[in-house]
Amino acid sequence: MVEPLLQARGLGVRLGMRRRFLRKDDKGYPILSNINFTMQPGEILALVGESGSGKTTLGRAIAGLTQIQAGSLLFQGQPIVDPGNVATIRTKDRAWYPRWRAYRKDIQMIFQDPLSSLNPRRSIGQSLDVPLRNFGAATTVDELFDQVGLTSEFKGLYPHRISGGQRQRVGIARALAGAPKLIIADEVVSGLDVSNQARILRLLLDLRDQRGLSVLFITHDLAVVRSLADRVLVMQRGKIREDGPVRRVFESPSHSYTKKLLRAAPSPEYDPDWLAETVKGPFAMDIENATVFVTGANRGIGARFVEALLLRGAAKVYAAARDVAALPDDPRVVKVALDITDADAVAKAAVEAGDVTLLINNAGFNSNTGALKNPSMEDARREMEVNYFGTLSMIRAFAPVLKANGGGAIVNMLSILSRVALPMMGTLCASKAASLSMTQAVRAELKAQGTKVFAVMPGAVDTDMSKNFPPPKLDPADVVRATLNGLETGDEDDIYPGDMAQGLRAGLEHDPKEVEAELASCLP
Repeated sequence: MVEPLLQARGLGVRLGMRRRFLRKDDKGYPILSNINFTMQPGEILALVGESGSGKTTLGRAIAGLTQIQAGSLLFQGQPIVDPGNVATIRTKDRAWYPRWRAYRKDIQMIFQDPLSSLNPRRSIGQSLDVPLRNFGAATTVDELFDQVGLTSEFKGLYPHRISGGQRQRVGIARALAGAPKLIIADEVVSGLDVSNQARILRLLLDLRDQRGLSVLFITHDLAVVRSLADRVLVMQRGKIREDGPVRRVFESPSHSYTKKLLRAAPSPEYDPDWLAETVKGPFAMDIENATVFVTGANRGIGARFVEALLLRGAAKVYAAARDVAALPDDPRVVKVALDITDADAVAKAAVEAGDVTLLINNAGFNSNTGALKNPSMEDARREMEVNYFGTLSMIRAFAPVLKANGGGAIVNMLSILSRVALPMMGTLCASKAASLSMTQAVRAELKAQGTKVFAVMPGAVDTDMSKNFPPPKLDPADVVRATLNGLETGDEDDIYPGDMAQGLRAGLEHDPKEVEAELASCLP
C-alpha cells in the first residue's frame, strides 16, 4: 500500500488576539477547526470554497507560513516541525532546523499575485538563482526556464517587463528550484485570461506527469477544478464539508453546502475538452521557432518586436529598415536594408527571405497634419504610399513565400484611427482606413492557402509617429506584448492593445456618431 504524501489530523489554526474586558484571550480567533484529509503522491487535490472559508490559511499552514495550534501534519509519514514556536522546538529538539529546511525544500508555494511575490529590484534570473543556491540544487536557471516554457533571454528582465502569464510561469519555476514533492498553488490562474489560464493548467498537468509532482490547487473556479483535479476538498467556515473524487462530488454531492456551490457556478455544464481546446484559439500562431520578417525594425515598435521575438524563441528574425545601423547585432538577426515603397527592393527581399513564416508589416509614416491643414498634397501622398501601397506590396511579395512554408501569418500594424478619424491626423486616418480595408480583403483572399492575417489597432503609442498626440500614450513594448500574446492565443484576428483602443472599439460598437463627435472635440 502506498504511503500518503501528506496527512492532516485534527488540524487547528487560530489567528489574532481577542480582548475580553481588561485581559487578553490568548486562544485567538479560530480559522481552521478539526481538519482531516490525506493526499497521495502524484495527486492533484483541489481545495474549494467561498472567500473567507480558510482555503489560503490551510495552504499557508501546510507550507509552514502559518503556525498550527492543534492537531498534526505528517509528510511522508514523518511529523512536520512547526517553526512558528521556535523557542519550544529548540528546547525540546535542537535538531529542528535541518529537518525544517528539508521539509521546506519538499513543499513549495505559488502565490496568487506573482508580481507582488517577486522582488521588483531583482531580475528574473536573480530571483530564480536565490532558491537554487539556498537549496544547493544542481539545476540551472536556464533549465528551470526550459521546464516552464520560457527562454533564457528572460533572465535579464524585471517582473514589470513581462506579462501576467509569464510572471506566473516564473513563480512556478521558482517553486521547482528545490525539486519539491508537493506544490501548493493558491489561485494561480484567477487573474489571467482564459487562454493563459489554460496554458498554466496544462503546464501543471505536464509537470505532474513528468516529475510525479503532487499539487494542492486552491481555487474558487469549479470549471478549473473539474478539468484539472483528481479529488476535491470543499471548505466552509474553516471546516472540510466534503472530500471525494471530483466526478463523484460534482455529479452526486452529499453536503448541502457543496450543492449550493454547484448551483451558484456560472457554467454548470461541463465540457471535458475545455482545457485542450482553450490552449490555442482558431487563429493561433506559434512564435517559438518561427522565422519572422519585420519592417520598420530600427526604432519604436519595430525595435521592440525584434527584442520580443527573440525572447519568445523565434528561430530567425529578418530586421528590415531604411537605416540598418541601429539594428541589433545578434546571430539570429538578419539585417535587411529596405524601403517598402521600392517594388524591386521588396521583391528582392522576398527572394532572400524565402524561409519566412511570419510577416510583420510595421513600417509607416505620419505627417501629423489634418486633412485641410497643409495646402500641399505631398504628405498625404507619402502616407498613402507607405502605409497602404507599401504594405500591400510586401503582402503581394511574401504571400507565395508563406504559402510555400505552410501558410504562416501576416500582421499589419494599423491604428484604432483606421476605424475612426481624429481630425488632427486626418490624412493618416485615411491611409490607415484604406489599409484596414485592404487587410480585410487580403485576409479573405489568403484564407484558402492557410495564411492568417491579423490587424493590430492600438491607441496612441509613445513613438515619433504620435509625437503630437497628448499623453497618456502606450509604451511600444506593451503594444508588442499584446500583439504577440494575441498571435499565440489566437482568439481573434483583430487585436486592440491598450485601454484607449479597447474603449474606442466598445464605443464604436455602441454609438459610432458619439465617438466621432468626441474625437472632433480634439481639434486645436
